[in-house]
Amino acid sequence: MMRFVALSASVLALAPANTSAQASVFIGGAATFPVGSLTSEGGFAGANTGWQGTIGAQFAVGQSGLTLGPRVYYGSNQHAREGNKSDLLGGAALLNYGFRDPMTLNPFLWAEVGVLSHAFTSASDPNTEATSTSGVVAGGVGLGIPLGGIGAFVAAGYNSGLGGDFDTNFFGLYVGLSIGLGDN
Repeated sequence: MMRFVALSASVLALAPANTSAQASVFIGGAATFPVGSLTSEGGFAGANTGWQGTIGAQFAVGQSGLTLGPRVYYGSNQHAREGNKSDLLGGAALLNYGFRDPMTLNPFLWAEVGVLSHAFTSASDPNTEATSTSGVVAGGVGLGIPLGGIGAFVAAGYNSGLGGDFDTNFFGLYVGLSIGLGDN
């Protein structure tokens, strides 16, 4: 149940609606940079730069530039110790505010609240393998780029796991595409 909540909540976080549509879907990818104790050596730590894939939807809230929707993501980080890795699966409710007409270059802010599952695996010491699920908050800035009937986006943000057994904090640099699903 927690994974379903995480997945359905996460779909909305990153992509601005770069068309005049009331709703849009988006797909993107990111380079992730772990911070805090996730990067220190030993045990579950020592994570290196990783990747993340994301997909979601956004729905306009009035005419103000505000959108809301779900976002889901999956990513992985190898660790300094050979054979160790962290897999991250999450879902969140995404809130996005664009400052300009989405048919122009549109700077935006985004924030999300959701659930994150962090699975640590070790080829060298399977006894240390574990999974922790916790809440997650995230936020950042981005730029929507209109490309005719679709849009592109670039964004940067910080994700912070709330509790659980692991310190799961990272910066992400995202790129992706959004496609409008209808007219105003």
